[in-house]
Amino acid sequence: MSATQLALSGASRNTEAVVLKFDSVELMIRQDEIRMLEPASSIDAGDPERYSVGWVGYMRQRWPVYCLSEQLGLMDNIPSSRRTCVLLPSRDGHIGVLCDDVSVLKQAAGRNYELPLAMRTAESPILGLLAHSNGMLSVSNANRLAAYIEYQMHSL
Repeated sequence: MSATQLALSGASRNTEAVVLKFDSVELMIRQDEIRMLEPASSIDAGDPERYSVGWVGYMRQRWPVYCLSEQLGLMDNIPSSRRTCVLLPSRDGHIGVLCDDVSVLKQAAGRNYELPLAMRTAESPILGLLAHSNGMLSVSNANRLAAYIEYQMHSL
């Protein structure tokens, strides 16, 4: 694995980042890409859109909420560990993503790495890896994660 100067999706290295946790997977995105945080209990599970687990309201509209597994595959049930809904911008408006925990990194600094060849696919939401005090973080951005969820919906 070679070291690179992987930026936080175009942000400066001092940009605050957020880590979304899905079981043992930690996915880092820029904090300014998050539109809203809601407890999972506020999700409206009535009549969910195909492949979603419910709806979340934002700006007088409702947006689909998706639940990802540890392998970042779509799930149709919500594990009890998924306690937080993160609302992200998407091509068609917004999407909600359920995660176990959301934490803020004040300084997203560390040694950056390119993805290993085996992990590089056009659809992957992971842009790179960042060595962090607690291990490796996967680096992504809201657009890439939303596009990945859309890809998952069309490939099922």
